[in-house]
Amino acid sequence: MRCALVLYAFWSQRAAAFDLLKTIGSFFGAKDETIEGTGETPAPYALFTHEAGQLHCDDRTLRHPCVLELKAFLEDKNDTAKRTHALSCVKQVMETSQDYWELKNMTHLLLDLDTKDHVFDKESRDNEFITAGIGFAKKLMAHPDCLQEFDTKGELECRCVPLYGKVSTLKLKNAGKYDEAQQLFQQVRQMGWEGQQRHYAPGEAVPWDNFHHTPQIWVRGLRSMTIWPRETWKDLPICSLLEEHFPTIQEETARAMADEAASGFEDAYRFLYEKGEWNRVLLYHGRKFTDECDRIFPKTCALLRQWLPSKPGLPWTSDQNEQVMVIKMKQGTDVETHSGPSNNILNIHLGISGLEGAKLFVANESYHWEEGKVIAWDGSYDHRVHCLDCKETRVIMMVRYMHPDMAPEHYKGHQRTHFEEIPLEMQ
Repeated sequence: MRCALVLYAFWSQRAAAFDLLKTIGSFFGAKDETIEGTGETPAPYALFTHEAGQLHCDDRTLRHPCVLELKAFLEDKNDTAKRTHALSCVKQVMETSQDYWELKNMTHLLLDLDTKDHVFDKESRDNEFITAGIGFAKKLMAHPDCLQEFDTKGELECRCVPLYGKVSTLKLKNAGKYDEAQQLFQQVRQMGWEGQQRHYAPGEAVPWDNFHHTPQIWVRGLRSMTIWPRETWKDLPICSLLEEHFPTIQEETARAMADEAASGFEDAYRFLYEKGEWNRVLLYHGRKFTDECDRIFPKTCALLRQWLPSKPGLPWTSDQNEQVMVIKMKQGTDVETHSGPSNNILNIHLGISGLEGAKLFVANESYHWEEGKVIAWDGSYDHRVHCLDCKETRVIMMVRYMHPDMAPEHYKGHQRTHFEEIPLEMQ
């Protein structure tokens, strides 16, 4: 999921120097290679690498300064001197750097946006490194290259300011700093823009409508509600169909749970929780039905093929625009507040088993699942889930579903979305 939130990032003006370096083999450093012909050892350029299996996004290299200082701190977090030294380096970079990629990569590093596991917020969501990461994000949002994306990218693409505005407000909320989150929300929402290609009056550049509703991609003119009640389901036919065919889904899910390894369950969104276990098996993704769908859930898969895609021919804003998965969550799992990438994606949940004590929070309101019943809600609102009071493993089916108001006119004047190009006849 986070790969959809990030772009290629490397220090362009230092590319030649980095070509001399070799990737560190492990978190705390493999044996250093020497620079050919000099006998010197190059300084490491990253704490986390693809080679060590520590990063989510295959197309992104997380190069940054303060590697040795941060590495020393992470090796011994109880050493006050090492902590102070690392923070001093980080703060000096934040005070002096005007480099777009440096600001961006330090934001990603300190806010744990790219790593598979929690690092800087592992013990606490509120500490000096997270605060520094938010400071880098704020400086990044004020950078000309970031602001310029109001001109260089269309509204259906992921722009820099709403992306890092969202990330930072969520980090503040998870740290319990709601006043600061509200202040940042207002600053971003009140922005205007006077560019060469586009002009936005104050309040129009990032048209968030609610403190709990801050997706990075905003499609104008769509109905906005946290929960879609049953009286709206005439526009969401899949809701009634899921309930109607619940016995089939329940039967095949039970069979899949009996042999989880063979059924294709994998870690789900590990970066969103510290303790517990949250796994999924994908049935439909990227407009394709998976092998697990046909092999493990054949009857369910045959039904899904009749229902999806819901709007054939309409471009997706995200690879999550329509998606189906069965998700299981073990007792003790607590997922932090997060939100989806675009306001044109709804989440349709079908309760299957182990639902007692499991909680869903959408925009700070609490909900619970019932066996064989659907909850339809807007995934672009702040939400969190937990299984702290569960009696057993909670199992649901989740269908991500294109907003029913989406129509060809929403693509007029745009060349592409964040996910794909828009056909010429729709532009």
